[in-house]
Amino acid sequence: MTFLSVYYLFMKLRSIILLFTLLAFGAILKAQDSIDNPVKKLFYDQISLFPQEKIYVQTDKSEYLTGETIWFRAHLVDAVFLKQANASRYVYVELVNPMNHLVQRVKLRPDSTGCFYGNIETEQELGEGNYLLRAYTRVMQNIGEDYFFTKAIYIANPISERVSANIKYHASGSSINAEIQFFSKFDNKEIRPDRCVVSLAENNTAKEREVSFKEKIGLYYFSEKEIAKERTFQLKAEFNGKIYKKYYKIPYLNKTFDVSFFPEGGYAPIGTTMTMAFKSINSNGLSEDVKGQIFDDQGQLCREFETTHLGMGSFNMYYAPGKKYYAVCTNKENVSKKFNLPEPSDSVVSLKTSWVHDKLYVNVLKTPNYKLQSQSQLIAHIRGVPVYAELWDSTKNYIVFDKDFFPAGIVHFLLVDSNRNILSERLVFSAQKSTFTKTVTQQDKDKYKLRDKINLSIKITDDNNEPLSGNVSIAVVDSKKTNLDTTSSIVSTLLLSSELKGYIENPMSYLQINNKASELALDVLMMTQGWRRYDIPNLLKGNPVKDMKYPLELSEEVSGKAEGVFSTLKEGNLSLLALKDSVLGVSFTKPDKAGKFIFKNLEYPEGTKYIIQANTKTGSRKVFLEMDTLNQNPSFKNLPRIEKSESVAEEDSLLKRVSNAAIAYDGLKNYDLAEVTVTAKRKLPSITESPYYSVMSSSVITTKEIDEWHLLTVYDLLRRIPGVTVSGSEVMFRGNTPMLLLDNVPTEGFDYNMLSVSDIQDAFVTPGTTMGAIFGSRGANGAIVINTKRGFVQKNTISSNIKYVKAIGYQQPTTFYSPAYEREEDRKSKKPDYRTTIYWNPNVQIGLNGIANLSFFAADNPSDYIVIYEGVSKYGHLIHSSDKLITVSEDKY
Repeated sequence: MTFLSVYYLFMKLRSIILLFTLLAFGAILKAQDSIDNPVKKLFYDQISLFPQEKIYVQTDKSEYLTGETIWFRAHLVDAVFLKQANASRYVYVELVNPMNHLVQRVKLRPDSTGCFYGNIETEQELGEGNYLLRAYTRVMQNIGEDYFFTKAIYIANPISERVSANIKYHASGSSINAEIQFFSKFDNKEIRPDRCVVSLAENNTAKEREVSFKEKIGLYYFSEKEIAKERTFQLKAEFNGKIYKKYYKIPYLNKTFDVSFFPEGGYAPIGTTMTMAFKSINSNGLSEDVKGQIFDDQGQLCREFETTHLGMGSFNMYYAPGKKYYAVCTNKENVSKKFNLPEPSDSVVSLKTSWVHDKLYVNVLKTPNYKLQSQSQLIAHIRGVPVYAELWDSTKNYIVFDKDFFPAGIVHFLLVDSNRNILSERLVFSAQKSTFTKTVTQQDKDKYKLRDKINLSIKITDDNNEPLSGNVSIAVVDSKKTNLDTTSSIVSTLLLSSELKGYIENPMSYLQINNKASELALDVLMMTQGWRRYDIPNLLKGNPVKDMKYPLELSEEVSGKAEGVFSTLKEGNLSLLALKDSVLGVSFTKPDKAGKFIFKNLEYPEGTKYIIQANTKTGSRKVFLEMDTLNQNPSFKNLPRIEKSESVAEEDSLLKRVSNAAIAYDGLKNYDLAEVTVTAKRKLPSITESPYYSVMSSSVITTKEIDEWHLLTVYDLLRRIPGVTVSGSEVMFRGNTPMLLLDNVPTEGFDYNMLSVSDIQDAFVTPGTTMGAIFGSRGANGAIVINTKRGFVQKNTISSNIKYVKAIGYQQPTTFYSPAYEREEDRKSKKPDYRTTIYWNPNVQIGLNGIANLSFFAADNPSDYIVIYEGVSKYGHLIHSSDKLITVSEDKY
């Protein structure tokens, strides 16, 4: 029985699959053949000890205007069978700006069906440019950020349709001079901003520096020190109160490139003809097309070659005994460089593979004097599951596998000696059709009117036309207002990008159906990238990875250490209070003998604050708390260089596509972008950062009110707080003496005269119903909370026995708003409807018959709507469809 047959047996028997996945990968497989095959047993043990997950995120579109909402669904699957996984409780999704600074992070928990989805509201003030959407789970951090999901998101700013910037760069030694000119797009005339600054990344912040102008030309000097690794800056200019903000890349002016050569199987055997793959990248880390010539060490031309796809290609190469070789490569700018080819060897073995008529041939190439050990093995695994491990028959030159032997994905072949040292390895992609689905999308009409109701039915079957159940996320977008993302999909991510270390440029281009050029490019990619989800060399030596720094995250946990005055807190009491708009919950725990403590099974929404308090067994507050790092989020240092074409190019502007009416304004072209409707409430900046603020608190008096009301003393301020009365130097709240929290520190017997009102950042009062739960009897009368600008208290920003932390709570999902025109009065409403995303549903359940039905209403623009849906079936089939077009005419309903 082939592995594929076993694979589908599991797919049809759901109860067995559930045992087979994350909880017990090894248990079933080991019983089959691992007893007498120690290599397979090692792989099964590794999967059991270190299960892995993958994520793919579908967004409603890939281009947005500032102020719009990014809607998304995170498809979390186990890394072996690609089935929906619910091992990790949380998925983290981040929006990162072009300077590699975090813009927003959301934490998702699954709904009742196990699906993760949410949204990110973009701020109006964001600069225009290529942003990165990144998603991961805690357990994924164990294998590194290379395996996180990443996707390019272009965010455009409306003022870019009125103003354009032209920047010319000139080299000045190792530094760069920039000449900046602004133009009005209304009449293409040069204009000078009222103010212009350049912002560069510096220690996780952005430092602004003024641009000097000589008439209408701005001059800026980028020193070598200023040019960060990302080589990105934000240009900000002000025109009559309108702010232009856009991110730019500092170019490499030398137009250099680098070419790497990869002999098939890892080595270049002397005296054999082998395949040599190569990859060319430019200074930006992206593909560079080149042409090249191979010369021997006598200067004799041996052959010519050129890139065939995204800077990559391959050619046949013969290493003659006693000779070395080099290549001379030339790019489109006619820049030539010399590169040495890999050194040949007279005592190596190398794997060679080729697909011929749906059969995979695996050959072993050897130098004439190399003798392969009799106990050498050929091993093949896919996503860490061994599919083949047998001794190599030295009487044969090759072994043949039927195409149906492998599931879809990357097969990793290894040739190992008797001591399990790797002699050669090769990646091969298996395009097994049975892993994919057939999709049919039907509509109830051939054409629709504006605001007409659209009814869709989608049907999903396997390769044998058997219906499949599962769930998908569906987006319907206006093709005239947004471009379809053709660079990545759930298929390319789960089968290709998530398996390979490093950035894969345009992964969908390698998976074109019935495209010979695409198949050849994919095989070259297999020779230039590496599979490294597990440490295979150590695994084969019997040392599987056992310890995970980041275990599966099943709930939120808060931990730390409590110490008494002279020793660890052995028998004390610790409490955790969860606060948002009110008290959400209270948890209790006790420290161990070393004073270590942990609060488990916490789960609260975003915006929650934790206040941790410790007391000795006798109730004394003479305790010192030290908190462990909460939510260790990965860095942004090595984010991939994902470049998305600027949709604001003149010939294909996102802004032009969504603009409805143009008017003249201050000599600049101004667009009424009323059709961009933000349905969710925009997030307002927090009035106070104090953890003691809640909806039960009074209104907050800030520096703004202090200035407007011309308050002279702290007592004048306190009298303005509702419920607070001042008599001489005595301060009361609702007839009782409240406690004082000064810069979050409980302060007793404080003389308010010591505090200057000009030093106060904000102040408010919180009643005893909230403060009593935190501070007991001390807070029973409520508390006056005063925060100063610079910090009045110089030591211990909070009492030694009290700590507060801001938790990354889970996002409470909101529903995408799609207007309904069921009634005649709604259809005749004059309120414009210029939606870009017509419909978004992150969780469409597909029934046992393989069918799901949905309906929505057309907007006010005649167009063709694109229907995109992606997901996985109940058994791990990959679902992807983006071919359906729905025509909406100019006729009104």
